[in-house]
Parts: sequence; C-alpha cells; structure tokens
Amino acid sequence: MPERRFHRAQRKGGRCPWGQRAGRVALPRLRGVRPVRIRPGTQGLIWCLVFVFLDSVQAVYFGSILQGIDGFLLGGLVFGISSVFCLGWSVLRSPEPLRRVEQNLPSVIGLNVTAAGGWLFYLLAVQLIEPAVAFTIFAGSVPLVTIVAAWSGVPEGQVPRNAAEVLGNLGLALGLLVLAGITVLGLSGFVRGDALVGAQGVALALLGGIFITGMLLYGQRLDRVGVDPVTQFAVRFPLFLVLSGLGVLLGIDAKGPVAIGELARAVGIGLLVLAFPIYAVQKAISLTNALTIGALAGTAPLVVFVLQMIEGRVETSAFTTVGLVICFLGAVTGAFGAAAAKEGKPPRPRRSGGRAA
Repeated sequence: MPERRFHRAQRKGGRCPWGQRAGRVALPRLRGVRPVRIRPGTQGLIWCLVFVFLDSVQAVYFGSILQGIDGFLLGGLVFGISSVFCLGWSVLRSPEPLRRVEQNLPSVIGLNVTAAGGWLFYLLAVQLIEPAVAFTIFAGSVPLVTIVAAWSGVPEGQVPRNAAEVLGNLGLALGLLVLAGITVLGLSGFVRGDALVGAQGVALALLGGIFITGMLLYGQRLDRVGVDPVTQFAVRFPLFLVLSGLGVLLGIDAKGPVAIGELARAVGIGLLVLAFPIYAVQKAISLTNALTIGALAGTAPLVVFVLQMIEGRVETSAFTTVGLVICFLGAVTGAFGAAAAKEGKPPRPRRSGGRAA
C-alpha cells in the first residue's frame, strides 16, 4: 500500500506520505555530527606549506640537475607540458575563465612578464651561488617587495598589520643583507667564481624575487575577477616559453648533448618540483594574501639548508648558517603575525562589464 501511494505521488511530482520529495532519497542526518570545514585562510596556509616544501626540494636538488642540462630547454619542456595540460583542462571544464582572460589582457600580460622574468632570473642565480642562499633571497624578498608595492599604491600590496609582522620583516631584511654580504665576500658554501660572480648571483636572485612578487600580485588581481588557478597556470607561461625557445636556439646555457632518458627523468622531476609548486602558490593566492604567502615562504631556508646538508653537494658554511637562522627567525615571527592578523585576502570587487578593477 505505501509503495502504491509513493508511485502515485511520483507521477504527480508531489510529495510522498512521509514528507520526502517524490523520486528523491533523503539520507538521515546524524545528530551531533558536524561536517568538517576548513577555513579558506587555513587552506591557504596549507597550500603555502606545500609550496614551501616542494620549492625547497627544487632549490637544492634541481640546481645539480641544471649543472648538466640546458636550463632553458628544461624549463621550456616542464612549463610547456604543464601549460598545455592545464589549458585543455580549463577548456573542457568551463569556458568562462577564458572569457575573463580575454577581458583582462593587461593583467595577463603582466602575469606573463613577471613569471618569465622571475623564473629565468632564479634559474640563472641558482647556478652561480649557493642554492640555499639563492632561494632564500628569491623567496625572502617577496614580503618585503609586497610592502614596497603597498607603499607605491599597488592595490594588491599590503603593509604589516601588527607588531609581529613589522619585527619579522625587519629580521628577514637583516638576514638577506647578511647572506648577500657573505656571498659577495666569498664566505658562503659555494660561489661559481669570484666576488663579481657572487654579486651577479645575488642580483639575479633579488630580481627574481621582485618579479615573482609581481606575479603573485597579478595572480591575486586575476583571481578577484574570476580567473581560477588552473586557467591562470595555463596562460601564465607563453612569454616564458618564447624566451626559453630563443635561449635554446642561441645556446645561452648550452651544456652539450643529453641522453633522452636523462632528459625525460629531469622533466618528470621538474613537473613535480617546478610546475606543481606554482599551482600550489596560485591556490594559496586565491585563499589568502601575498604578505602571508611571503611570510611562510620565508621559512623555507631551514628546509633548504637541511636538505642541502643531506645532499652533501655543497659545503656547509658557518656564515651561511648565521644568515639563514636570522632569516628563518624573522620569517617565523612574520608568519605568526600573519596567522594572528584578522584581515584575510582582499575582498572581491564588484565587476562592471567584466573589466578588472
């Protein structure tokens, strides 16, 4: 009898006698059990930590790989393959983010320029100076450049929000100055030449950090107008790929022939420790702000230094240790300040006509 009434209600599109919508099955709710929800800010911190760990692995082990393989060739293959994959995924999933890209071309061009400059400068720097130093200057400059951007009137820039962030960024700046000084003076674990080469490596790492901060800020701007992380990854590297191709053709970083198997292995590692961290940091951008990302990225020196000692390719320097400890303490202080700050990512502005704010 209940089944007959249920089917009659289902044909009429009404409700069955026990209150459920006909044709639907309602799962019972368990009393006292609440779904686990992670706040967006906490998700952003988790993605930042993924970025820090994988980028630290890249900073140590990828430097040795680049000693025998053309950096332009390897970077072009890694980012070319990953960009094609993300573009296909974005097209199949929804065309709306790509329409947003067309409506915000100036920001997309800025994203390309800063991404290309940041990674090219860093890939060159890590071959000239100690990997831990190059990566620390590269990543540690992000929160400092973010503050300077805010002072310069860039909407996505951000100033310290409490005393802990102020103290942490001052400590980070001091540590970066120490690392730059010992590298130029030849007191670090590795410099591929004299003081001039050391100065070039420091300058390249700093330029890479400045450009990569610009990449984060442009990424935040695009996220605010509806361009998701996968689509941003897909449209981030066309300029980088063009420059990489020119670099290969001109032989700027040529190191002789490489076996196909060795190149394929390097590309596979690169997809994990070069490409995926960029997606991780883009996810973090969509969930938190650039100052918080920079503060957490500044904690990477300790991970880099430990991995560098495990690898044993570069001699450990007491002076480098001092500089890294100063940077690490400053970054941790800044990260605590970022975690305590109430302000999260900037609010999404109302869009009018689909144009970026």
